[in-house]
Amino acid sequence: MNSNFMNIVAKAAENKSLFDSSVENIKVALDDSIKVSTHAVPHMAPKSGSTGWLPGALSYPWAIFCLVIPAVIDVVV
Repeated sequence: MNSNFMNIVAKAAENKSLFDSSVENIKVALDDSIKVSTHAVPHMAPKSGSTGWLPGALSYPWAIFCLVIPAVIDVVV
C-alpha cells in the first residue's frame, strides 16, 4: 500500500508539472497575441460624435418630434 501511495503522489506531481507548463505556454501565447494585435491595429476607429442632446435614444431630435410631442398633444387634447 505504501508503494501504491507513492505512485499516486508521483503521478500527481507529474500531472501538476504538466499543468504548470501548459499554463505557462498559454500565458506566453496570449502575451504574443496581444503584442501582435496591438501592432496590427495602431489606430483605433474614432468614436461617433454625440449630438449634444440627452444621452441614449433621446439624443436624436427625431425622437423628440416623433415620440414626445405627440404624447404631449394627446395628454393636452
